[in-house]
Amino acid sequence: MRHPYARHLTGVLAVAGVLLATVVGPAQAGGIHRGDPISVAFPDIKVPAGGTAIDPLGPNVWSTGPTKLTQVKVAYDLSGVAGVQLTPSRDGGGECVTPSRTRVVCSDPRVLSFEGTTIEHYLPVMVKAAKTAEIGDTGTVTITFSAKGLTPITGTSKVRIVGGRDSLAVTGPVAGLIGGTGLLLLGAGAVGVLTARRRRALFVA
Repeated sequence: MRHPYARHLTGVLAVAGVLLATVVGPAQAGGIHRGDPISVAFPDIKVPAGGTAIDPLGPNVWSTGPTKLTQVKVAYDLSGVAGVQLTPSRDGGGECVTPSRTRVVCSDPRVLSFEGTTIEHYLPVMVKAAKTAEIGDTGTVTITFSAKGLTPITGTSKVRIVGGRDSLAVTGPVAGLIGGTGLLLLGAGAVGVLTARRRRALFVA
């Protein structure tokens, strides 16, 4: 079964990503661990006071070549910010336990198979802030990715409290340019999909 967050990596998409990064600023990330065979990136996230972040929080995982992992786990530990809690994502596909409002540990009973693609937001959690959360506060989520035979990989993602969901959206001239870039992606995507058809991240039962 293909993971719902798996995305094909193509040269065209990489170029488009560079264009977007130039417009909206540097990509937010708490760090990238580059390893062999597994690399992991830890993206940052914004959450509105009194609401839930639009995107789930989870590591992006990729490999340098064909790789299979078993007994995969992702652990989340939130610290440094009040009024914020972590909950497992319904779309995560894993089995999660929540020892507290600030700690979640998710495991995957399936075999995780890489064939040259990236899995985004792997075994993710949802981030929710209470109305009492102070706008501008920033917390840290320590994320640990582990698997059988793999040295655990640990990184951090920042969680920043913002004023509302409107502050999460990109509007105005920047949105127009992003929309134009989206049309470019639509035109080039067909070629990218054909060239990347065989490069998929799969879960094997």
